Amino acid sequence: MPDPAPRVYWDSNVFLHYVNQTPDKLPAIDQLLLNARNQEVEIVTSVLTVTEVAFAAQEKKQGQLDAGTEKKIQALWTPPAPVQLVEFHVLLAESARELIRSALGQGLSLKPYDAVHLATAQRMRVRKVHTYEPKWRRYSGMIGCLIEEPSAAQVGMFPPPPAPPGT
Repeated sequence: MPDPAPRVYWDSNVFLHYVNQTPDKLPAIDQLLLNARNQEVEIVTSVLTVTEVAFAAQEKKQGQLDAGTEKKIQALWTPPAPVQLVEFHVLLAESARELIRSALGQGLSLKPYDAVHLATAQRMRVRKVHTYEPKWRRYSGMIGCLIEEPSAAQVGMFPPPPAPPGT
């Protein structure tokens, strides 16, 4: 039986760069989405992302919505989407609250929505969290996985999962 595809968590800002077609970020994002469609990587995000990715920067700038942008955003979540949505529930809320409290105890500040994303990544046991928010790297130890920007070089470069104890 083949190994399962590595699971990564995407913060909403990765999707926003995709929707905004950010030139220096788009190649890596497109490659990872293609790999997700080919089941070479599993991309997960909180259902909260559906709310956070509401419009493109150009729509905001012009004050006018574009049907093509809405279609592009919706395609990210509508099956057969390359992204799996993780429902928000009380256990995730409690985990997020624990992260907020733990951060405070370490002299850090963690916003509630960011804590929901990090708690979801932790609960889903992802190998990596992808974000363009550099401050998030300091929470890597709290959730037990690497936090970094998406990169096309990462494709196929995930380390194998650790062997179960006693094998």
